[in-house]
Amino acid sequence: MNHSSTHHRSHRPHWAHGKSRALRGALASTLLVLPMLATAAVASTGTVPSLPQLSRQLEQHQPACVSFEQNRWMADLQTELPSAGYFRRQPSGLVWQTLSPIEDRVVLSADNPELPPGLKALLPVLTGLFDGNWATLEGHFSVRLGGNLDEWQAQLAPLDRAIAERLQGIELDGAEQVEHLQVSFTDGDRLRLELSPLPCDALSGAPGA
Repeated sequence: MNHSSTHHRSHRPHWAHGKSRALRGALASTLLVLPMLATAAVASTGTVPSLPQLSRQLEQHQPACVSFEQNRWMADLQTELPSAGYFRRQPSGLVWQTLSPIEDRVVLSADNPELPPGLKALLPVLTGLFDGNWATLEGHFSVRLGGNLDEWQAQLAPLDRAIAERLQGIELDGAEQVEHLQVSFTDGDRLRLELSPLPCDALSGAPGA
C-alpha cells in the first residue's frame, strides 16, 4: 500500500509538465523584457538636455521663416497690445515684420543704428535663437534648462550689465523649434511670442518679404 502511494505521488500528468515548462518560459521571457521596457521608458521620458544638445537640435530644424502672434503688456498704460507678423533670416540680419494691426519692419542687426535700446537688448537672444546657435547666448545669459528634447523649457537670466538694465529675464519652450518666448523687461513690460514655422514661399508678395 505504501509503495502504491509513493508511486502515485511521483508521477504528474503530462499536461502538468507542459504547464510548468510554459510558466518557466514565460517567467524567463518576462525577466528578459523588463530591462528593455525600463530602458524604453527612460528613453521616452528623456533627461534634461545639455545646451550643446539643444543647440544642435534647434540648428538642424530651424526654419528660415517663422510666423508670430505677439502680445505686449505695457505696464505704464496697463494694457495689452496684440500683433502678428513674421521673422525672416536674411543676409542683412533678422527681419522682424509686423503685419497687423499696423505694418512695421525692423532689421535686427548690430549694424542697424536705428535699432531701439529695448531691441538691442534682445538682439543676441533673437539672433541666437533663430540661427539655432544657443552657445552664443552663454556670453550674455545664464541658461537653465528643464524637460527633455521633446518638450524642453529654458530660463535665461542676463549676465551682461547693459542687457540687465533692460531685461529682467526670458522664458522659452519648444521641441524641434522654439515655440514660445516670453520676455520680462525691467520697467514692468512683458512681451510674449507664439512662434510657428512658415514656408518662405508663402511670404511672396507680403510686405517686407
